[in-house]
Amino acid sequence: MKSIELITKYFVASLIALSLTVIYLKPVSAHIPFISNDNHGNAQNSLAIYDIAISKVIYQKLTFDSPESWITFKANQGDQLYFNLGIPLLEELKDFRPSIGLITPSSQISSVNALKESDVFPTFGITEPKTFYEPFTKTNSWTFREHKFTIPVTGNYYLVTYSPKGQIGKVWVSIGKEERFGPGDWISIPAKIPEIRNFHSSSIGAGIIGAEDKVERFNLVMPFSVIIICCLLIISLRRVFIRVFRIFNKK
Repeated sequence: MKSIELITKYFVASLIALSLTVIYLKPVSAHIPFISNDNHGNAQNSLAIYDIAISKVIYQKLTFDSPESWITFKANQGDQLYFNLGIPLLEELKDFRPSIGLITPSSQISSVNALKESDVFPTFGITEPKTFYEPFTKTNSWTFREHKFTIPVTGNYYLVTYSPKGQIGKVWVSIGKEERFGPGDWISIPAKIPEIRNFHSSSIGAGIIGAEDKVERFNLVMPFSVIIICCLLIISLRRVFIRVFRIFNKK
């Protein structure tokens, strides 16, 4: 009896593990998205992210009321920080050239005006940025050069995006290289796709989620729901099987 329970237990565990593996690998071409907008306009209100090695994208808006966008993270000495700036491929943003500053634990800076030239990574000199198509969200962008920085000392760091010329616009910051995601990311990423597409649309008509986006969200969430339901059915069938086996075993 115990051997039957053990076999069925391992069988169910294997099916669930296989299902979670499929979920884990499915969005391998995506980045973990953070919709920052204009909500993190100073160092005290920075968007906190974790594990700079994992690929992620932070979608930001620079406005007259919030001309800066701050990100903070903790890193260890020797870690590699990869980051890049991009802007939606929109006619209204073709001349938008934001900069990004890197603030280390030793600099003790809380304002972009105090940034040294060596700590700033500008884009104003790039006249022909590369075009980039993101197949997972079906969006187009202009991207600038990627930067690599070796963390010199363990501590808290900041990345601040701003426009030296006071321009307003939309910009995203990509961080990390490893496309490594878990089940929780598979749940949250599809829900953010309409917002990401909205971010890449013109300001005119922004805020409207189309029927195509709703269908896309449904198609992405559905496999996860089906797998969960199947796992629950398998667990229920296992219990029924064990009970039936016990009944026949008593006879």
